[in-house]
Parts: sequence; structure tokens; C-alpha cells
Amino acid sequence: MIIVNHLVTFLTGFLALVYVSGAIGFCINPAFFAPFTPFNLLFTAFVFLIVQYKKSAGNRIFFIFLVISLIGFVSEVIGVKTGYVFGNYVYLEGLGIKFLNVPLVISLNWAIMVCCGAIISFRYFKSSFLASLVSASLITAVDLLIEQSAPKLNFWIFENGMPGWHNYIGWWCLSFLATYWFRHDFSKLNRMVAYVVLSLISLFFTVVYLFGKPVLSS
Repeated sequence: MIIVNHLVTFLTGFLALVYVSGAIGFCINPAFFAPFTPFNLLFTAFVFLIVQYKKSAGNRIFFIFLVISLIGFVSEVIGVKTGYVFGNYVYLEGLGIKFLNVPLVISLNWAIMVCCGAIISFRYFKSSFLASLVSASLITAVDLLIEQSAPKLNFWIFENGMPGWHNYIGWWCLSFLATYWFRHDFSKLNRMVAYVVLSLISLFFTVVYLFGKPVLSS
């Protein structure tokens, strides 16, 4: 158990170092740091899953993460192709390899965001319905922050420059459904790593929004 605790401390500490370094890097030399973005998402997912597996969930966390990842990816494919889910937008090159015009790692972002938001919300609300409402709202608020920097980071761009209400309603509804579906699991998962990951994501995009330089103009 002591070894597990040391491993968790090391992984979360190193993840924090990665995010802080990345936030500073995108303010100084974004062209250099941009190619590492997909690997950062992969590492974030790895840390989240390992901590959950070791501390609380066992193999169940991999199933939950996979299902939410697939929901997110399919939603994005439909969204890019039709414009019905989130509005009209296209993915740029900042998130790496694409399949059906959608970056593969975006599915990890979906799972990370939904799981972290749900775990935090179930910490404070015993009602599954209320916790799912709060979780969806929290996740959508973080997405609102991310959207401000997405074009600057060469992630994606909407038809009119920035997303409209359509995007946030889509995010909220899908987040709510995914959270409620696994409502019996989230209250059992490790809260510490959820707080750390969601805080680091919020910190990173706040710094990039306020001080970051555009990737393509560098």
C-alpha cells in the first residue's frame, strides 16, 4: 500500500509539472510545445486510469472510460459531419492523427472530463439526478474555458469563429447522459486525482487564454 501511495504521488506530481510546463511553454514558444499535445492527453488518461485502478475501481474503470470515450468520439464524428450535435466546426492539426476527420485523442478528453466532473459532483450530492446535473454543468463550464483557446492552439475552429449555444447544449446533454448512466460507479472512485486533473486542465487553459501565443503565427 505504501508503494502504491508513492506511485500515485509521483504520477500526479509529474502530471502537474507537465501541465505547468506546457502552460508556460505555450506562452513562450507554442510552436515547439504544440506537437506534444496528443501525448499530454495520453499521459493524463494514463495517470487517471492507473490511480483509479490502484486506489479504488479495479478493472471497472477501464470499461467506464472506454464507453465514455466511444460516446464522445461517435458524437464528434456525427457533429463534424452534420453540424447537428455541436454546430458547424472542423478539427485542425493540433490534436494529432484523425479518423473520419476527428482526432483520435479527443475521445480521451471526453472520458477524462466526464469522469472527473462526475466524481467531484458525486462527492457533494447524494441524489444521482442532481449530481448528474451539477456534473454536466461543471464539465460544460470547463468546455467554455477550453473553447476560448482552441483556435489559438490549432485544435478546432467553428464556422463563425467561436461556438454558439448549440455547442454547449450538446456538451451538457451528452455529459449528463454519460454521468447518469454510470451513476452507481462514480461515487466509489478516487476523488483526489479527479480534483487534480480538472484543476490542471482549468489552470492550463486559463493561462493559455490570458497569455498564450497562437501556434500558427509562431
